[in-house]
Amino acid sequence: MPAQRSLDLGRDPGDLAWVEMGDPAADTYIVRDISPGRDHHRWAFRHPELLFRLRDEGYSKFAAEFAIPEITFRKTGPVTVSAAINGLSLGSIRCDHVGDYRMEKAVPSGALAPGSDARVTFEANPRWVSPQDGAQLSFYLRAAGFVR
Repeated sequence: MPAQRSLDLGRDPGDLAWVEMGDPAADTYIVRDISPGRDHHRWAFRHPELLFRLRDEGYSKFAAEFAIPEITFRKTGPVTVSAAINGLSLGSIRCDHVGDYRMEKAVPSGALAPGSDARVTFEANPRWVSPQDGAQLSFYLRAAGFVR
């Protein structure tokens, strides 16, 4: 038998605290209701949810970059997008025009425990509903995660 050696994979990447939808590893963060693909944005559907693995401390804010496209805005008008971490509300942002938005909210005290996972959920109201099949579209998600 040949001599055995340890495979050095490098240092553990640690936190998975920020994701951009065009990143090849983006699917690692997606729990549900976000479209597949490798584009710089992905559709958020009815109840979009992301999972972050936070190993380090010190994250004081959650941020999300998204867009309200003209194709849905023509039917819905202004959209309110809200977010929550592990069921604790972060608040909302009112999107009153077509275009890009950045939601940046303080993380509630006690919402993040070092070494644990953080589930982030979004809700959009109203959502665009397809008259053909009832599919629901919320917004284009570009990036999201925790910042210090």
